[in-house]
Amino acid sequence: MAQPKVSVLISFYNLAPYVDETLESVLGQETDFHVEVLCADDGSDDGTIEKLRTWEEKYPQSVRVFVMDRIPGAKYEANERIRRMNAIRGRLFYEAKGEYVCYLDGDDFYTDKHKLQRQADILDADTEHKYIGCGHNGCYYWESTGETRPIERPLRECSLTAEEYWSFLYVHTNAMMFRNIGLQGIDPYTSGIPIIDNPLTFQFLPYGDIYYLPDCMFNYRQMEGSTYHRRSPYQNDILTALILYEQRTITRKFDAAGLVRFLREYQSLYAARKDPQLTKEAQTYMENIHTYHAGRLRRIVNYNNENALSQLWCEVENPFWFFVTKVCRHYIWKPKVRALLEEARRKQEQNT
Repeated sequence: MAQPKVSVLISFYNLAPYVDETLESVLGQETDFHVEVLCADDGSDDGTIEKLRTWEEKYPQSVRVFVMDRIPGAKYEANERIRRMNAIRGRLFYEAKGEYVCYLDGDDFYTDKHKLQRQADILDADTEHKYIGCGHNGCYYWESTGETRPIERPLRECSLTAEEYWSFLYVHTNAMMFRNIGLQGIDPYTSGIPIIDNPLTFQFLPYGDIYYLPDCMFNYRQMEGSTYHRRSPYQNDILTALILYEQRTITRKFDAAGLVRFLREYQSLYAARKDPQLTKEAQTYMENIHTYHAGRLRRIVNYNNENALSQLWCEVENPFWFFVTKVCRHYIWKPKVRALLEEARRKQEQNT
């Protein structure tokens, strides 16, 4: 097998209808370098594995498949699902031989044949290794209607420090290309926090900044049965807010940026703190909250079960932290970031 420059790491579970479209979009990339495609399956029973093996046989120099053991018929949710995803994505990363790595979900797909080339060219040109990754925009994609919509606000091409990126911008992990720091003997996943979405990207931020391209070069398939859609909006806000504590197991360097990033979720949760039904919804995640010693988050989402003193402290501490967050935002969002956000605001107004 030729030495790859880029390793595309794809995770699957019961996604047979999408395997071909996903792999075609990756193997159809036009590059002047070799791309390896590593596929990890979480024990599918719908024919996904058989389809992956067919692609492996057809492209033995490019495609490798790994299958995780699974008890027949077993359904994994919440923390066990995250543990299995960590195992899958960690295995893919450790197997990767490319200079750069890209993650991709097995039901999503690239829409620009030059995506990998463009990102690799940017990182190649960065001879000082200022950037740990290069990201771009993507599109939500509704298969039933064919409708697409950009995920992120219309920002222009830009360079962001890791702190600036973490304070305000979301680039889907499918759209990121990272330097393979594993080749340098660095394991970004030793903390054990989830290797999904924002936490996945965060685990690379201590090693460099981010370069951003505004082009939508992949489609993020929207599926009603997905894990995200099975949770309530309130539960999704809890898991997002918890990232503020998860990130501290890696570094405290980005604490201020994290406060800014997750301000909306904390304000929303705080506003709903007295709703007993939402307190019940929060119980699913109390184990996670205790694991990461997320005291402030616990007092908000478990408000109705807390004692009077804890409730009083919740009423005092959160307005204080909201004020501190806005102060942090003032110092992090220097003229460059403010200009980017203002440009995006004007573009959105013009398009509506």
